Amino acid sequence: MLAASSSVPTTNTTNQRTGEADPFVQYARSLHDYTLRLWTESRRIAEEKARLKSAAAASTGNQRQAQAISQKKPDNASSKV
Repeated sequence: MLAASSSVPTTNTTNQRTGEADPFVQYARSLHDYTLRLWTESRRIAEEKARLKSAAAASTGNQRQAQAISQKKPDNASSKV
């Protein structure tokens, strides 16, 4: 004989709606959203700091290179006496 349809669990939209109204579910979603916002903001700040640090390092490197070029003597000036 075939299994009775009552033994198969069914999804009831009323149960889903009550699950959404469950205070624990609301709290969990709220906590998840809050944590996600904090994490996203933290990542944004970290990426901004890294970008600024990289730009500062590139700027410092360019300045050092310019100083080295300006301080370098021409090779032909020392050989002619």
